Amino acid sequence: MKFAKILLPTLLLVNVFVQAQQAAAVTTSANKTTADRIGLQEAVDVALKNNLSIKQSNLTVEGSLNTLDQSKWARYPNLNGTANLNLFSGRNINPYTNGIITNTVGSNGFGLSSGVTIFDGFQTRNNIELNKTNLEVAKLDLQAMKNTITLNVVVGYLNVLSQEDLLAIAQRQVEVSKIQLERTQKMVSAGSVPETNLFDLQAQLANDEVQVVNAENAITTAKLTLKQLLNIAADRDLDVIRIEVPNPNIQAYPNSSAEVYEVAQSFLADVQAADMRVKAAQKGVDIAKGLRAPVVTAFANANTSTTTAAEQVLVKQQIIEQEAGYVNVGGIRYPVIAVLPTTTTSTEKIGYFRQLKGNINTSLGVSVRIPIFNGYNAKFRTTGATIQQKQAEVQAENVRLRLRQDIEQAYVNMSNSAKKYSALGNQVRALEESFRASESRYNVGSLNSLDYSISKTNLDRARANQIQAKYDYIFRIKILDYYQNKPLNF
Repeated sequence: MKFAKILLPTLLLVNVFVQAQQAAAVTTSANKTTADRIGLQEAVDVALKNNLSIKQSNLTVEGSLNTLDQSKWARYPNLNGTANLNLFSGRNINPYTNGIITNTVGSNGFGLSSGVTIFDGFQTRNNIELNKTNLEVAKLDLQAMKNTITLNVVVGYLNVLSQEDLLAIAQRQVEVSKIQLERTQKMVSAGSVPETNLFDLQAQLANDEVQVVNAENAITTAKLTLKQLLNIAADRDLDVIRIEVPNPNIQAYPNSSAEVYEVAQSFLADVQAADMRVKAAQKGVDIAKGLRAPVVTAFANANTSTTTAAEQVLVKQQIIEQEAGYVNVGGIRYPVIAVLPTTTTSTEKIGYFRQLKGNINTSLGVSVRIPIFNGYNAKFRTTGATIQQKQAEVQAENVRLRLRQDIEQAYVNMSNSAKKYSALGNQVRALEESFRASESRYNVGSLNSLDYSISKTNLDRARANQIQAKYDYIFRIKILDYYQNKPLNF
């Protein structure tokens, strides 16, 4: 009894201290800036916007689109220009006359060339189809990633809600224990129950308050997980907007697992991406087979050049009259005048633009490259591409197998959750009646505090288990809805 007199004031002092700390925490929280409130759809949108993997997948899509555009332009003729400037000294060949010269010579040239592939075993066409398929694969991979992130956000959001519901239950149990503690205090003061009942209830209240702290910690952890999914700072205050999560009615799911699978494989991005990879591998085989075909190309060239050694010879002809002798006619002497043509030559540099115009030369042609032996390159490329096609087909089958197994497992989990939730509902109802009876017996002094605490603890645990089972069952239903492309709303 002496020990009880010492212990009672101590427990009361501890209880007052705890309540004071909680009141101070509430006051401090009220003085803080109101936390950001976020709804489920907004949370999904933020996660999709901030997720780095999605950003990387978006860049993959852009890269695939760029590759596709590049392959399309390969069908058109190319056009290239060339220009050169050279300086030669010492013994060289005159680029204008092909004669030997020893002085320094400069030259300048320009050219245009164009070519187009007429036929290459359909490699260009198949490469375009391959890149189209790769672009679709990239888009489907992006969509599959978005679906996964959306589902993870829904799970994280529901986890916060379930932890908040558990906190509400724990807080209600604290209030029940406080009310019962006040009643017991009066009963002890009246001498109708022993003082040990008061100590047991104080211990029960302390345990309930610990459960409140545990629930608050669980909420903090659940919110941290949700913040990480949203890729926002962990120190940011965040509250989720509560949504009306319906109580499960435990009705049979309208579709069988086989029906769910048939719907899922027809639209899920993962399955479609696997099928597109098979198609891409088939185009890879066609491209490899094209290596055996001749390649026909057409080309055209135009060139011109100038040189500092270019000279032209100027020829100048003159008529010169001179006396070549005399003749006597009738005793008269006449001079003989000879008309002699003379030629003089000189050289002159040819102008730059005149050379460019005068030295133009063009060519047109068609070439055929026929593969005869290239180290069995076409054979090995075809074999390798065929192996990749078979690997893609096996991978597609594996994706469907995993999908079917996941759906079957999800269906079993849903059925088990339904049974568990139903059984826990019956348990809660039975324990509520049992606790109600125990509380009445305790209030009249016909039940000891230990049995009362056990009855209350069993009810508290059952209610917490029922909340967890409720959200687990709803999540299992949403998983099956997701496989059927149904909206993930409530």
